[in-house]
Amino acid sequence: MKHIYLYGLSLLIAAVVGQDLFAQSETEFREILESKEFSKVGVGTGTFLNIPVGARATALGSSFSAVADDPSALYWNPAGITQMPGTSISGSYTALFAGINHSFSGFTFDISDSYKVGISAVALSSGDIEVTTLFEDQGTGGFYSATDLAIEAAIAGELTDQFSFGATGKVVSMSVADVSASGVAFDFGTLYDPGFLGLKIAFVIQNLSAPLKYSGPGLLKKGRTDQETGNRGADVELETNTVSLPLIFRAGFSTDLIRGNEDHALKGMTQFTTTSNQPEHVGLGVEYLWKDLLALRVGYQAGSPKAYSLTGGVGVVYESGAFNANLDYAIRPHQNLGLLNTITASIRLR
Repeated sequence: MKHIYLYGLSLLIAAVVGQDLFAQSETEFREILESKEFSKVGVGTGTFLNIPVGARATALGSSFSAVADDPSALYWNPAGITQMPGTSISGSYTALFAGINHSFSGFTFDISDSYKVGISAVALSSGDIEVTTLFEDQGTGGFYSATDLAIEAAIAGELTDQFSFGATGKVVSMSVADVSASGVAFDFGTLYDPGFLGLKIAFVIQNLSAPLKYSGPGLLKKGRTDQETGNRGADVELETNTVSLPLIFRAGFSTDLIRGNEDHALKGMTQFTTTSNQPEHVGLGVEYLWKDLLALRVGYQAGSPKAYSLTGGVGVVYESGAFNANLDYAIRPHQNLGLLNTITASIRLR
């Protein structure tokens, strides 16, 4: 009963915090969100925080919050890093469209028998984009770029053998040319192990933050010069509306479909995700592991944007007395723009 009480209390806290955050929205904005015609796509900013991290999680239909047993847990569910004894490090790279790149790096280590900490970074970069104008549509010779970055620090602990919690603080910075916005956000996650069938239950809330506002030289409008008097008017700085980071709530389950077999292991998982800037969707994933060496993965997202649905990937595991190493690859088809390719390398020192 004590374990159930702790778990229920954590869910209640997460629900109250989420409710208070939404209550801050303006009345008109809530009415738009509640209309059936509104899809939520494009609301707010920081959409790079919606992009799945890690080849393994991506291949499993982004249903990873209840698995979260590698360094990408720093993105999916900070409570999951308690499952990784020792020191772990991971790096992931995804080639998107039109030269856009998405990357992740994470590092976790023990600070006591029950607590771990982690540091991670998520970045999205457009590369150089040529400047064009109405009269110079072939380019002016200048370039600009769009860059998004989140630097995160997490702490997680085991309250009991069955219940873990985690919290993450992050600094988020987003810029397009010479206009930028930055702020601070927080994630909270829980992981519960009932102790049978390898079942794990996870609840995560991400990107709790205050509204952000863009500013910079690009919003400065120079005053006009009067042709008769030669006097120049005052410069005017345009003021932008406040925008919010994507508020994400995940509820996930995972279980061992085959366990206790020396040569074969099979894990199944599912996750419900709702966000403030995307339609709600359910992810499903299955991972098969042969002789703790080769992993095959497949996933599916139901109700997600039509651009994505079926995903898949493979992984290779190497174990020695001193460390474990993993190399994972995933494909994520886009309905119109082809395949997204993600590769992740990670190592854990025992």
